[in-house]
Parts: sequence; structure tokens; C-alpha cells
Amino acid sequence: MNKKISLTIMGVCSLVLSTQTNAALLTFDGVITGSTSFAFDGDGDNVDDVIFTTTDPAGFNIIGPGPNMTNISEPGLEGSTLTDPDLRVDFLVGAAGSLSFGFALDDFAETVNTWASFEVYDINNNLLGSDFETGLYTFPDGLNQSDFPEGIIKVNFSGLASYALFDFNNDATGGQRYIIDNFEGTFGTSENPPGSVIPVPAAVWLFASGLLGLVGVARKKST
Repeated sequence: MNKKISLTIMGVCSLVLSTQTNAALLTFDGVITGSTSFAFDGDGDNVDDVIFTTTDPAGFNIIGPGPNMTNISEPGLEGSTLTDPDLRVDFLVGAAGSLSFGFALDDFAETVNTWASFEVYDINNNLLGSDFETGLYTFPDGLNQSDFPEGIIKVNFSGLASYALFDFNNDATGGQRYIIDNFEGTFGTSENPPGSVIPVPAAVWLFASGLLGLVGVARKKST
């Protein structure tokens, strides 16, 4: 009897203490042209978990970059490369593990000046990780060159991220615009990143407490 109850309690405790981390994918389909911010609510509780903001007074754009791309598709999150930083994302409940996204640059050449950088910080402004990638032409269908230079940014990091900064650069011949798409990571209350507070239903605690009481009674009877 004691063994069965102990195994049941172990199962309940595992259920209570275990957390499942699931990555979320943002495709920016809800971006409004001209808006200077874009919010994401991962768990549908009407509380934003992730907010992208730009200092570009013209706001975001959802037109471009073209159909022949590998790492991005329309619509994406588009803005100016003339600000510094060009884009910021705040993780209101934290982000953990890794972050990645595709990017493209409104340029007509791939040079050392077509690049993207991404820096991830914790709440104390400590740098947790970064990546720097040059925008290069790809061949999405194996034959035709992509419309614009593009690439993928990916950062693996330890700890809980509070925000991240994006910076993009174009060659002088370009349109001084960037676009990102398929922003992926573990963030928000629906993904439960390490360090976040995960509420446990009172009924589960009550059930576990009852099982502990049964163990105590069983032990008294056996002595």
C-alpha cells in the first residue's frame, strides 16, 4: 500500500514540477503598415509577451521584398536601416535557449556592407549572446538568384533574456531598408521559459497534500 501511494505521489510531483518548453514562431502576418510597434500574445490572455519597436518615424512596412526568397516571405517586419539600433524586441516574460530569424536587405549587391547583427541582453544589460551575418544572394529554386541578399541569424544563450537589439546595414546603392521574418524562440507565458513563474492549479496541490496525508496514516498503521 505504501509503495503504491509513494509511486502515485512521485507521479503527481513530476506533473507539478515539470515544465514543457515550446518554441513560438512569429510570421508578422498581423503587422500594420506605419505602426512603430508590433506585439505578440503567446497564450491568448490579452497580455503582450513580446513587443518589437522601431525608431523609424515611418514605422513598419509589409510590402516586399519579393517572391523569390529563401529565408523570408511576405509579409515580414520591414523598417529603415538608418537608425541605431534599427529594431528592438522586449521579452516581457523572458526568453530562453535560442532565438533565430531570417533577414533580407533592400540592396542590389552582396558586399561586406550588407550585414545584420543581433545582440541579446538580460534584465541587467549583460550581453548573453550575439550573431553577425553577411547578407548573401541565395538560389531558392536552384536556378534563379534571390531578389535581395539575405541570411539567417541564430543566437544560443544561457540565462533569461530581457530584450534584444537588431542592427542592419546596406551598401550605398541600396534602399536602406531591412526585413525580418520567421522569428523563433521560447518566450512568453505559453512557452514557460526557465525562470518564469508557472502557476500550479490549487486542485493539484490539494490532491498531492491528500496523498501525503494517506502516506502518514499508512506509516502509523504499519508501526
